[in-house]
Amino acid sequence: MAPDARRKTEQARDTLGSDLPVFADAWVDGQGRLVRTRMSMNMSGARSTLTMSLSDTGEPVRVRVPRGADTVPVTEVGGILNG
Repeated sequence: MAPDARRKTEQARDTLGSDLPVFADAWVDGQGRLVRTRMSMNMSGARSTLTMSLSDTGEPVRVRVPRGADTVPVTEVGGILNG
């Protein structure tokens, strides 16, 4: 998580007076490799669930970096992409 997003997350936790209510599940295949994750949270009715499925384990990854004009910086913890 980006340092600024981490700081804002810590501020949210301090405001709540306890740890953030986040739950995580992980699935592994027969060879012990991570194949799916799910994280969910519910803060005062604001719910968010993120599921990520991983495939093609061991295959090379080709990444195309987007142009700067095609990106949007995350400036608040309130969004789904907070880091």
